[in-house]
Amino acid sequence: MSLTDISLTEPSLFDTVKKQFLYKLKGRLGLFLAMMGVQIMGLLFSLSGASSHGMGDNFLYVSVNEFSSDLIIWFTFFWIFVVAVLITTKDYQNIDFTFVANRLSSHLSNVGFLITAAVIGGVTAMLSGTLLRIVIYFIRGRYMLSENFITDPEVILTGIAVTILYLLLISALGYFCGVLVQLSKVFIVILPALYIGTVDFLARELPVIVKVYNFIIGENSLALLAVKVLITTALIYACSCVLANRLEVR
Repeated sequence: MSLTDISLTEPSLFDTVKKQFLYKLKGRLGLFLAMMGVQIMGLLFSLSGASSHGMGDNFLYVSVNEFSSDLIIWFTFFWIFVVAVLITTKDYQNIDFTFVANRLSSHLSNVGFLITAAVIGGVTAMLSGTLLRIVIYFIRGRYMLSENFITDPEVILTGIAVTILYLLLISALGYFCGVLVQLSKVFIVILPALYIGTVDFLARELPVIVKVYNFIIGENSLALLAVKVLITTALIYACSCVLANRLEVR
């Protein structure tokens, strides 16, 4: 073979990101098992009811328990935030260097993994609400009102979409916090203090709360909510990538 037949082919960014993403997806299955455990825990807590009230007199007393899958969704929010922080740690980042990679491909594969986690988490969290209804039916079916027991598929699909969007936003925030902690361990103290200070400020500034709520949480249009969340998420990830470039190059 002549020297002219030999060529060096540099792998494209897409191929590198794809390989890293698939490797991370296979190697981090334990994180999805943790998600299942967290959602089961939320389901068990939800069996006690979201709220209850009653009324009656000396002869008859009626107690009403309301059940909701909100707790399962909140547990899933907490799970993806923790996962987003974890994958910024050195133990998880070292996986990237088993490939010919750079920081951009590493971040893109991490973002791809978190998007996948958000989709899986959003779907399973909403379907857990259906499972909750079935469990409650077998536990106390004869006392259950049939109204709203069977949810309209359109409502379920909308709920899945909204949950996925919020999971994307929370994962981006978690990733950003993780990058800050990797830059300096001081942020382990600063971030909780900043969070407490922000909550205290918002508690005293009602107009600010209303603006924040109306911007995302209070958005009634799914399309506008998607645009706001996706743009905000992209900006947060972009900031994370810029800050991560300051980390020591391996």
